[in-house]
Amino acid sequence: MKIKPSLNIPFWVICCAFVLGVFIAQHFINLFITISISVGLITLLALLFFYKKLNSVSFLSIAGVLFLCIGYLRLHIAQPKYQKSHIVHCSSTKTPKNLTFEITKVLKPSKKHQKFKVKIHYMDTKKVLGNALVSVKCDSHVQYYKGDSFTCFSKLHLLKKSNNPYAFEYTDYLKKENITHQFWVTSTDLYQIPPLANSLNKVANTLKKHLVINLKNQHLHPIAYQLTTALVLGNKSEVDNQLATDFTNAGVIHILAISGLHMGIIYLVLAWCFQQVHASIILKSILIIGFLWLFTWFSGGSPSAIRATTMFSCFQLSKLLMRRQHPLNPLFVSIFILVLIDPYTLPSVGFQLSVVAVGSIIVGVPKLLALWKPKFWLTRKVWGIICVSTCAQFGLLPLSVFYFHQFPSLFLLANLPLMLMITLVLITAISIVIWSGIGTIPGIIINGYNYFIMSIYKYIQWISLQKEFLFTELYIQPATLIFLYLFLAFLVVAYHKPLFLIRRGYLILLGLIGLFFYEKTLPLFVDELWVHQHYTNTILTEITSRSINTHSKNTLSTVDKKFLVAPIKGNLHLNSNRFKLKNSYTYKKHQIHIIDNKSSIPTTVANAVVILTDAPKINLQRILSTQKPKLIIATSHNYKNLAQKWKATCAEHQVAFYDISQRGSLNITKELTTP
Repeated sequence: MKIKPSLNIPFWVICCAFVLGVFIAQHFINLFITISISVGLITLLALLFFYKKLNSVSFLSIAGVLFLCIGYLRLHIAQPKYQKSHIVHCSSTKTPKNLTFEITKVLKPSKKHQKFKVKIHYMDTKKVLGNALVSVKCDSHVQYYKGDSFTCFSKLHLLKKSNNPYAFEYTDYLKKENITHQFWVTSTDLYQIPPLANSLNKVANTLKKHLVINLKNQHLHPIAYQLTTALVLGNKSEVDNQLATDFTNAGVIHILAISGLHMGIIYLVLAWCFQQVHASIILKSILIIGFLWLFTWFSGGSPSAIRATTMFSCFQLSKLLMRRQHPLNPLFVSIFILVLIDPYTLPSVGFQLSVVAVGSIIVGVPKLLALWKPKFWLTRKVWGIICVSTCAQFGLLPLSVFYFHQFPSLFLLANLPLMLMITLVLITAISIVIWSGIGTIPGIIINGYNYFIMSIYKYIQWISLQKEFLFTELYIQPATLIFLYLFLAFLVVAYHKPLFLIRRGYLILLGLIGLFFYEKTLPLFVDELWVHQHYTNTILTEITSRSINTHSKNTLSTVDKKFLVAPIKGNLHLNSNRFKLKNSYTYKKHQIHIIDNKSSIPTTVANAVVILTDAPKINLQRILSTQKPKLIIATSHNYKNLAQKWKATCAEHQVAFYDISQRGSLNITKELTTP
């Protein structure tokens, strides 16, 4: 009799409750209520146990709520404000500090700066905790690597929000990475010191630096070098934008990130290798798990890689204990452990995508494989890849659209040949990296490897150029995202219980109708006027229930259309219009005057909104001595000392002042309606 592995429902409930508690803590803060509920639930559990009235349902319900509170508390404990030595308690933007820090992550550079995530160890002579974003001006050809440590004299600044409506907020992303501050330096400001990392990380960073330098000397094609370092060393900072765009548009961007796919291949290769060795199963399991964690640690330990390694470790341990279990059980164990250790893992987009992809594959692939069972090995292999790719892409579809606003419909065409060759690609890339660390690789090997990698890339590039099959500017609301995953869960249940679809199908219909009205009525309640943060253009956007009207001094660039207008247009499903910026407007019975270095000063500004842009030559002191505007706004392209002078003048005359360069984009409507 075949025993089907069971689901660990109690642990599922506890894990989901814990994760939900961490999620709620990101948006709702009331520590006293949470502690009170936790104490009350523990007391209730003790009383029920004492009086022997504790059944499985009541225990699971109370335990679920209790772990929800524990998850809530876990995130709060990890927040910087609860850590006495954190830089949020001792940093100051007014005076420079002697900062001693270590590079923990190399980020994508911009045209003007190299960017790094750094861990600050000392501020002057005081030992501190905290992470910051450092931007090093690109004024030399100096290379910086993970693990390098420096000391410099600089000011720490709190992160500034752009506040552009409905747009991606980079500051929020940095906060999810546990980065709270930023500072800017030049290469001459940095004085390198011996590595500050612990012994193990010091060895890994030194070895990785050695491999990267040696790999650069092997005459690899730039594309081959970038793909090799990304696949083996987890170094995505050197992947250029065009390469990343091509992989994204083709639907194979997951290849560039060390995740479950890579760890799964390494696990299978290790398992096959150790099958050929005559040793105890305990020793084999220890070595397999050890090698997996060694590679994860060496490659940088991304959340998706740690999740995958934890899951495969649980799977190997279950084999060691001769226990069959449902594949979802190790997934939930890995989620619980990772979020418990670091609650900031949960908001990570990479972690979310990894978990959803693996869950979709575990749930969906057996059902698709059951539809057709080919006889030949190659056909079975191709059908298996189609099933895995289809389940992963459809599972990730809502989340991908929510975060990246596009869907590559040719994903099967891109994934099919790549999945057939990925094991060979990964083993070859690892071999090239190891060989480069030992000595010089023969030219014939390098040329062959370059040809192999470039052939794959040209195929991916060809697929990415089929723009008619790439659906872009797709936007969905959080409510739509939740509904889509509930719909997918409904389909899974209906697969096992067809009658459930007949009896409860009306719920899906009602949900679709409600979602349609929600999306359609959302713009009806929007009536806003925004002044955008922009360093080369003055842009005002009026959002009404019918259209989006953008007024700009200069023509909108492609970047402006993509990051300022498209998010509003996509989220509200409205048409957009562009107009030339005028000097004066009337909005909600208020006058709005735009004063730049060429326009004349209006006759009256009493109870008006005044926007100062392009460093106008005005005597604000004289104007405010006779008239009192409702609000004065300084755009981002004014001199800093001029904006500070205007702020002081407004404070003296008790006039509201808003500096967009410091506080981000402004919703004028909200300011006008506030008493």
